[in-house]
Amino acid sequence: MVMNKADVCNTGVCRPGGFTITDRALEFCSFKKGAKLLDVGCGLGATVRRGTDEYGLDVYGIEKDKEVLALAKARAYPQSDRLRFGDAVHMPFGDREMDGMLFECSLSKMKNPDAVLHEAYRILKPGGYLIISDLYARGEPAQLCGLLGRVASREDLCRELESSHFSVELFEDYSGLLRATWGQMVLEYGLDALYANLKTDCCKMRAVKCGYCLIIAKKECI
Repeated sequence: MVMNKADVCNTGVCRPGGFTITDRALEFCSFKKGAKLLDVGCGLGATVRRGTDEYGLDVYGIEKDKEVLALAKARAYPQSDRLRFGDAVHMPFGDREMDGMLFECSLSKMKNPDAVLHEAYRILKPGGYLIISDLYARGEPAQLCGLLGRVASREDLCRELESSHFSVELFEDYSGLLRATWGQMVLEYGLDALYANLKTDCCKMRAVKCGYCLIIAKKECI
């Protein structure tokens, strides 16, 4: 059985741990009420709703997958006008407009992460926070297909952020949440479906040793 995009989003497998990591990040950054944030690759807009309703933030989302964006907008809720079509390399926002940006399971999918980080730097205010929750390689870094994308090492991720003029303020490992998410996928769909949708196999996975992390970085003033 192969899962479609609606299956993936509705089972929550796009977000290991639910809102656990999102809440941790927002609390660490201590954004003031009304702070303006952007969720890049927002999917169905869960973080947009969470940040707006629970934290009193002014949160927007961009999504380049038109099918997912249409599904998000079809779910009537007050923040639907905050979800916009957009590409991470050319985001529809002005210079120094955002207090914070989130990449939840999305930066690893970007074809040109250096260009994306450059664009993030443009949009963030000085001292603004960049929040990344994503896969990382505890073994051999790899470029995989399917839902995984690029799986970089912790060292490479931090080096890329620093070279784009961000200072890494926090790195936390949440690999246990990733294992729980994939375990739930196996229970619901079977092991063959997991590997089919990840477009990989057990040998590659053993070599990469996929982990999951939260990285919070701050825009440096240059």
